[in-house]
Parts: sequence; C-alpha cells; structure tokens
Amino acid sequence: MADKNDKSDFRAQARQIADRHAKSDARQRKLLIGAIALLVVAVLVIGLLVFFQVRSQKVADTGPVPASSNQYGGIVLTKDGAEKDTSDVDEVDVTTVPEGPETPPEEPDAEGIVEPGTAADSDEPVQIVIWQDFDCVHCAELEETSGEDIAKLVESGDATVEYRTVNFLDNATNYSSRAANAYYAVADQVGTEDALAFQKEMFEHQGTGGIDDKEIIDIAAKHGADIEEDMKSGEWRTMVNYTTAVAKANGVSGTPTVMIDGKVWDQSKGLSETVEAAKKGEDTSEG
Repeated sequence: MADKNDKSDFRAQARQIADRHAKSDARQRKLLIGAIALLVVAVLVIGLLVFFQVRSQKVADTGPVPASSNQYGGIVLTKDGAEKDTSDVDEVDVTTVPEGPETPPEEPDAEGIVEPGTAADSDEPVQIVIWQDFDCVHCAELEETSGEDIAKLVESGDATVEYRTVNFLDNATNYSSRAANAYYAVADQVGTEDALAFQKEMFEHQGTGGIDDKEIIDIAAKHGADIEEDMKSGEWRTMVNYTTAVAKANGVSGTPTVMIDGKVWDQSKGLSETVEAAKKGEDTSEG
C-alpha cells in the first residue's frame, strides 16, 4: 500500500512540475510575443519620424526670390551696399531650367554677364562675378588669397562683386545649401563690409564637414544679422537650387569660377591687376 501511495505522490509531483514548466513556457512565449510587438511598433514609429522629417526638409521646386538676389541668384555687393530688389521676377521654378551641356564651354554662357570691354567703354565699375560653394576648398583658397583685394576694389568703387553661391558639394547635412540660404539673409540685412566679413568667416570653417545652423546663426550675429528664422524656415533654399541649376545650364562645371569684365579670370594674373587692365581696355583673356 505504501508503495502505491508513493507512486501516486510521485506522479502528482511530476504533474505539478510539468504544469509549472508549461505555465513558465507560456509566460515566456507571451513575453517574447510582447517584446516582438513592441519592437515592431518602435520600428514603425522611427520609420514614420524619419519619413516626416525627410518630408519636412524637402525643398519646393518653386519659391520666392530674396530681396538681396537678382534673378540669376547673384548677391551683388557695391561700395554703397548690397543691391536690393533688382530681380525681374518674384518667384523662380527649378523645373523650368534646362539641362546643362554635356561638354562645358570654355566660357560660361551666362545671363547677367557684361560684354568684354564694358568697363573701359562705360567707365562703370568692373564687374566681378564669382560662382562659389561654401564647402569648396578652392573657394576657401580664393577667399584667403583674394578676399581682401576684392573688398578693397569694391570699397574704392573700382569694381562690384556678384556672388552666385551654389550647392554643388552638398553633403548629408546639406551644408552648402544651408550656408547659401544664410548668405541671402545676411546680405539683406547688412552692408557690404559685414557681408564680406560673414563670407570670410564662413570659409574659415571649410574642410570641417560643415557647421550646424546654430553656428551659422552665431557667425551672422557677429556681423550684424539676425537670421534665426531664415535658417528655421530655409525660405531661400529653392533659390539656392535654382541658382545651382542655372549655373549648370550656363556651363559652369566647377567652383570657383570667376569672370571679370565678361571674361573668365586667368588666375595666373593678379585679381587687382586684371581689374586695372579691364578699366584700361586691355586684354584680360586666359592664356
């Protein structure tokens, strides 16, 4: 009888152990299913956040022209300050710009560029037009070597300088575009001296991978411009894209591209020397 009771107790204990294991396995399955469900939800939430962030950063194909820009996207700085409200249009559309040539021409075929010899014939300041990108190492070198000369030529009234700032080198943070957007806002608020000083300081950060909006805002503030709202809205980003598209359509294939009095600058000659030659009607062609 004792053996029979012992066997019965053993089977009861075994069933209890099996039941506990079964309940434990069930709880683990529920926990695993719950964890998987939470992971799926988290992935979906992250995906939606990324989607809406990218969507919110998408730049429209059409947008307004800044007061500080002409219709080609250029900021024109003179001894009297930045030219304002000179554009023939209030809005630009990136989709209307044709594709650029497969083989870039020796001289960009760009609108808004004077005919060679204009400075001598008209006795007007010599026109300097520069296509630049704030993330371009060679543009930074140009600023370092010739920025002071440009400032002196503009201050004296011997020349005007027009910056068509493009985003050829945009990276994952859209630094080229953000910096160009900032420049339109700065040029609308300050004089030539501060605009050029802003540009100079921006180029001092070239090669660092770009700086964030807060740093750009701080640099602008040092030179007298409050551009926080412009950076938040990115209002002039469409104009940056348009300026870039027009540059490519005009045959501008790299930065910096510099034209002085309607001709591409031969950088083997000094910039001040070339401007002086243009005023006298001398040949300033490359080669």
